[in-house]
Amino acid sequence: MYRINKLFNPDIFQGKYKKKRYFEGWYFKITDSKAEQSYAIIPGISIGAWDTHAFIQVLDTDNRVSYFHYDISDFQFNENKFEIMIGDNYFSKSRIRLNIVGKEISLQGDLYFCDIMEFPKTLFRPGVMGPFLYNPSMECYHDILSIQHDIIGHLKISGKTVDFSEGIGYIEKNWGSSMPKSWIWFQSNHFQPDDVSLFLSVAKIPCMWGSFNGFMSLLRYKDRIFLFTTYNGSWIRKLYYNKNRLRVTIRDCRFRLEISVTYPEGGTIKAPVNGQMCRSIVESVNAVVKVRFSDRTGNVLYEGIGTNGGIEIVE
Repeated sequence: MYRINKLFNPDIFQGKYKKKRYFEGWYFKITDSKAEQSYAIIPGISIGAWDTHAFIQVLDTDNRVSYFHYDISDFQFNENKFEIMIGDNYFSKSRIRLNIVGKEISLQGDLYFCDIMEFPKTLFRPGVMGPFLYNPSMECYHDILSIQHDIIGHLKISGKTVDFSEGIGYIEKNWGSSMPKSWIWFQSNHFQPDDVSLFLSVAKIPCMWGSFNGFMSLLRYKDRIFLFTTYNGSWIRKLYYNKNRLRVTIRDCRFRLEISVTYPEGGTIKAPVNGQMCRSIVESVNAVVKVRFSDRTGNVLYEGIGTNGGIEIVE
């Protein structure tokens, strides 16, 4: 039952039977109601050739990174739903409880998540990767657990209480053997006063004949979700980036999505290679995005600016 359950529920722990070259990590982004404090909290496991452990990475609002190393025996999981524990820290789709004490940062407290907007699933599309989730030979899988949700609660961060009530959160995950060779990732759900969420992922994906560039982008505008992906016939018309700017134009037969991101220097987090957390990449949680969404005749359906964006560009 576990094997069947995990296939149709990518959010739960997928690696029960993995013994080598495997990683799995969940990404929790939390932002307070004033959009002044943003944190990325990344719990996971690493099963490498010379080191196996559980971990929690923390990227703070100033793009400083802390990596907390745990024995693999400190990792526990529920086979039936997404629910994991790493030491005294608990993570689920509706709650996190943190008790992390380090030299540079400490985080303690409980946050509850409500009004969770899940990615709409079908048999063809069990997650945001669509039918690619059924492919057993992918080096890396990705899914969105919560496009957006409200937060209740506060954390004591390095002795200072930060209230996250009425703030906004986001949850996604990755699992497999390695992250892609190169990728672009962006996410924001702070488009005040508009009720909008934006996600973008472009990656070089290995396959039997070499590799191909796959992508996924999701725009949620109020109660509607517009999905642009490799598997639904969308295409990238323009992609440009330099040190601190990213521009992407994506189209399908009905719509056009234009994204322009500016971002500061980020913090260096760890990423897996053959399960080993030995690759250094840079991520920022302070990117700003301009979005224009229009139909094929040029009629603008939405235009706005988002803040507190998470971004990674890895070459």
